[in-house]
Parts: sequence; C-alpha cells; structure tokens
Amino acid sequence: MKLTSLWLAGLMIAGQITLACADPSGTYDIAGTNPDGGTYEATVLVAGIGDTFSLTYTLEDGTKLEGTAIGDDTVLAIGYIQDETSGVALMFSDEGTWQGVWSYLGSKALGMETWTPQ
Repeated sequence: MKLTSLWLAGLMIAGQITLACADPSGTYDIAGTNPDGGTYEATVLVAGIGDTFSLTYTLEDGTKLEGTAIGDDTVLAIGYIQDETSGVALMFSDEGTWQGVWSYLGSKALGMETWTPQ
C-alpha cells in the first residue's frame, strides 16, 4: 500500500516537472493568411499565467488582440477576441516554430499562421 502511494506521488511530481518545462512563452513574429486569401504580418507575446497562457497579438496597424490558450510546448488551443468578434486557433510547434489554423465566429474558411521566435 505504501509503495503504491509513493509511486503515485512520484508520478504527480514528474507530471508537475513536465508541465513546468513545457512552456511556449516568448515573443513571435507572425506571417499569416486570412480566410479570404489576404496576407498579413503581426507579433504575438505568449506568457504563462497559472495553468494557461495569455496571448497579446499586435497587428501591423498597431491594433492589439487578447487571447487565452491551453496547451504546452507542442500544441496550443487558443480563444481570442477582436472588437466584437471572437475566434479560435490551433497551433502546433515544430522545433520552436509554430504553425496552425484559425477562424472567427461564423466563418466557413480557415486562416493560416506561422510563428517564428524573435
């Protein structure tokens, strides 16, 4: 019984260490394509906040968007809001560079983004 308790405690500690190491925080340059085919550039600041991540996007014209993500250093599921529109994104890491798709409420098409660390 004690061995099982120690084993479970070890797994919990190992999981916490893994979560602590799995951190995509940083600033990234974005190259993106809108659902209508137009392209854009922006930046995003990803910061760990408890069990989630806070995202602040800065668009080419200086407009800022706020988002929240869950995930780790391999995948991020993101919800964001811009003015009165909300949307979602799903990003996957490939050795520090992130690639993924996004869409906004009511859209029937996807946009695409690549994030490169600054």
